Amino acid sequence: MLRFGSLVLAGLLAPGAFAAEPTREELVRAELERQLRDMVPESPSEVQVLFAGFKPEDGYRLVETDFLLDGEPLAVPSLEELNAPGVHRLANLKVEPGEHTLVSRVTYTNGSWSLFSETNGFLWKITASVGFQTQRGLRVVVKASPSVVPNAPDPRLKLKLSHSVTAEMIQPLKDEPAVVAAPPPVKPAPVDAGAPVHVAQPAAVPDAGVKPQTTVVSVTPPVERPPVAPSRLRLQVTSKKPTSATAFVRGPGEPMKLTVPTAKGRKPQDVVLTAGAYTVDLIADGFLAQTRQVELTAGADASLAFTLVPAPKAAKAAKVQEGRIELPEPLSFEEKKPVPTKATLSGLDLAVDLLVRDPKARLRVEGHTDAREVPEPARQSLSDARARAVADMLIRAGVAPSRVEAVGLGDRNPKAPNLIPRGRELNRRVELVLLRP
Repeated sequence: MLRFGSLVLAGLLAPGAFAAEPTREELVRAELERQLRDMVPESPSEVQVLFAGFKPEDGYRLVETDFLLDGEPLAVPSLEELNAPGVHRLANLKVEPGEHTLVSRVTYTNGSWSLFSETNGFLWKITASVGFQTQRGLRVVVKASPSVVPNAPDPRLKLKLSHSVTAEMIQPLKDEPAVVAAPPPVKPAPVDAGAPVHVAQPAAVPDAGVKPQTTVVSVTPPVERPPVAPSRLRLQVTSKKPTSATAFVRGPGEPMKLTVPTAKGRKPQDVVLTAGAYTVDLIADGFLAQTRQVELTAGADASLAFTLVPAPKAAKAAKVQEGRIELPEPLSFEEKKPVPTKATLSGLDLAVDLLVRDPKARLRVEGHTDAREVPEPARQSLSDARARAVADMLIRAGVAPSRVEAVGLGDRNPKAPNLIPRGRELNRRVELVLLRP
């Protein structure tokens, strides 16, 4: 009997007796990693849009809404429902992974009428936008909420609209199988890839008189997947004089800082990146800063071309005064026209330059009209159109949509008297307000 036990022990201790078999801990760890890895690609990206308005006792009533996700309007509940207290779900959509933008526009009126109130009869048309990134397996929840600005310097700015963005996993991990009794562990037989393997894990040695139990863990060997092909971004920077520029690339992963020469005939500089949405800012001494937005797909190439524009002298540069961007030649508008005159559009490059050099700042574009160009009921919509037109021009120039918002103020804030033509010309304008955190 002793001899037989010795032979068994010697066989168990022989080198390489079970070298090819993974341990239970390795199998369990591999299964958990597989479940976490498989969960993300199998679940789509989702966006849930919520709205939480004022309570009835706050004294404000919602009279108009407009919500746009990536430029497409959302079908939202009625005004009666949105005026009710609580959080309202506007949409729950499946979207492609990448960068998205939500633009929220709401109009409120005060519910009380008082002859002595400075806000009597006001309509607050407030707009806000937010950019966010979606990934497979995640649900991004965006909530729009109006609020009161207690110390607003102007009653027209008493209300503001803001967004909060959170993310949650769409599909949770499944629970492990229940604890069941099992016979003593034996050497497992080889299995095909992808077939479940049941590994018996004995519990701790029980006290006398207690029936032992065994935990059965269902483990599926991981299936190898081909690696994701990288993307390539080709940067081309040109200028009349040889120089070098600094490119800041921000997107998925760590930000990158690159030096891009601009010598004549030089080939584009290639940057290898993962798929996703990126912002590329370009800064060079003596030139206006520029920015671009680009979406990269796996295994594909994309190109960005920059042409450096000399910066103006200090006397003709844009300045920031009292939180507003003052252009050397302000944007001007003809009567009844929502788009600035072409002769004044070059000032927008100066505004882009300021935004690129102050990456944490956002911009609110405020549109205005004079008191005569259109009838009074149409002045609000014309000022809205002017603000949106300038905001769209900035976005086409490369500024991220999440950094620009537009609001119209009608003729309620004249800059000069409306009695003379020159005064009305000055009142047909937009103002660029810097918003810093």
